[in-house]
Amino acid sequence: METSKTIVDAFWKQVRDKADKPAILHKVKGEYNSVIWREHGLIVDLAMAGLAKNGIEQGSHVAILSQPNPRWTWSDLAALSLKAVTVPIYPTLAVPEVEYLIKHSDCRCIMVEDEAQLHKVLQISTLPEKLKFVVLMKGEAPPSRPDLRIMTWDDLMKDGEIYQLAHKEFLETLKNSVGPEDLASIVYTSGTTGVPKGVMISHGNIISVCRAIGDRLEFKEQDLVLSFLPLSHVYERVGGQFLCIYFGITMAYAEAIETVPRNMVETHPTIINGVPRFYEKAYQRIQFESKKLPKPQQILIRWALSLGRKYQEDEKVLAAKPSLVKQLHQAELRAADRLVFSKIRRRFGGRLRMLVSGAAPLPKEVQDFFDTIGLTIVEGYGLTETCAPVACNTPNQNRPGTVGKALMGVEVKIAADGELLVKGGSVFSGYYKNQEATAEAFEDGWFKTGDIAEIDPDGFIKIKDRKKDIIITAGGKHVAPQFIENLFKGDPLISHCLVYGDRRKFITCLFTLHKDGLKAFAEKNKLTFKEIEELTEHPLVRQEIERTVNQKNEGLANFERIKRFALLDRDFTIEDNELTPTFKVKRKLVTEKYRQVLDALYPEEDLEVENGLQKR
Repeated sequence: METSKTIVDAFWKQVRDKADKPAILHKVKGEYNSVIWREHGLIVDLAMAGLAKNGIEQGSHVAILSQPNPRWTWSDLAALSLKAVTVPIYPTLAVPEVEYLIKHSDCRCIMVEDEAQLHKVLQISTLPEKLKFVVLMKGEAPPSRPDLRIMTWDDLMKDGEIYQLAHKEFLETLKNSVGPEDLASIVYTSGTTGVPKGVMISHGNIISVCRAIGDRLEFKEQDLVLSFLPLSHVYERVGGQFLCIYFGITMAYAEAIETVPRNMVETHPTIINGVPRFYEKAYQRIQFESKKLPKPQQILIRWALSLGRKYQEDEKVLAAKPSLVKQLHQAELRAADRLVFSKIRRRFGGRLRMLVSGAAPLPKEVQDFFDTIGLTIVEGYGLTETCAPVACNTPNQNRPGTVGKALMGVEVKIAADGELLVKGGSVFSGYYKNQEATAEAFEDGWFKTGDIAEIDPDGFIKIKDRKKDIIITAGGKHVAPQFIENLFKGDPLISHCLVYGDRRKFITCLFTLHKDGLKAFAEKNKLTFKEIEELTEHPLVRQEIERTVNQKNEGLANFERIKRFALLDRDFTIEDNELTPTFKVKRKLVTEKYRQVLDALYPEEDLEVENGLQKR
């Protein structure tokens, strides 16, 4: 595979070399069906020809607005094979955001998943002149408009059959002419702050990452990756879709994020890419369900987890013990694994050997739990601008609390103010139509990540916080909010928290609560309620959160401690534009949305303003 100069080369090589082996798995009428590499290639060939017949050529921009599914991948590979540029758009975005991206990206065509996504496009009052047609991946297409052709996936395939007959040699020449320097994709940042920027990613960036990951991690022919994160995000597209192509690994598509537990059991993956929120929810769910089991089973689970944790903590001490003691302890561990841990692992499909976490810090409590049950999570770190991973841990060299060492071909260093700087073949060339932002992103050839970090003597990188998120209190103290927020992740009652206090006298926090955790707490304390949201106002719930806050505060400096907090009666969601598609809180938007709630946590400051003692 070392000879592949682009992901397009790698794809067509797999089509030739692994023709009869499964390339992808997807649900058809309730059952997982496999598509072999030969068929995979035939469909991409037809999609490629269909796009060409409708005017897509080298350098054209093709947008994709869809949840992950095989047609997302086929559309992507077809556009890339034509030397066109793919523009992924998150399917959770609202009409104004979709309109901005369609217009800003200058796309000529947009592939939409269904009628709901098509409706977003058709709601745009004035479509850009460059947009000529829409392809509806599933469903019946409405009549075309004078300013826009609307066609179905089947229409695209039929156009492809016709065009391919007369232009086969031309299409083959295009495939073979794709080079590392060619622009492959414009990927828009998820917009945690400000207007999304279009990150220009080349074929060279993509292949550089694939080679570097291959140098760091071991992949096997029998591996299967379950894909459930948005392919619109560079993390899943490169670390899932493109990596599977590069190594010839089978990729299975989850039906939806909600069906991942069932799809794991159905597909038996060996590798998954997740975000901390996914692992946190899995951990919370296991906690919640275990508390509903009969008392003897609860005792058995507690015994097994306690034993596993003790072994992890005392592993070096136990290694020095007499062989008989070690044998007894190992026998206990085997019993715990057979009776408890193996059953939990079966809920994840039973074959997992590599769990990857990215996009945000993974809570220690969650990491420790998965380690204990025999499922080690390795953390990695990257940005859209670095085509995903800059660094990652490995199962054999895993240092929890860090994001591992820099990948092959990537240089890292820490700036004077603590910011992580990156240089290498995976770093983007610039922002589309935004020279000012591009100039600001680089310093002497180094990309400024915007993250405050440390690099230990062994080369392991620890991300401390976003540079722009650092809170400076009224007393001039610097507080890293993500460090504090991370302490609460994995708590059975707490879903999200947002730490606040910039230019304020002390730190406060907004909490949203976990519905399953609330139900379990209500059952345990015999609390009655009509709607689950009512419990956020119950004194016992507040007391429990206050107890947790006090406990977490003990490990913090006085200026970092949460002095007051508010409980919201609803969770943050992607649909309400409070979370990014990878479940990170949009700090600026949430802070503005709940400004009155936050201001109410500082009544004495308002009093000082009224008395003319302070102005904010």
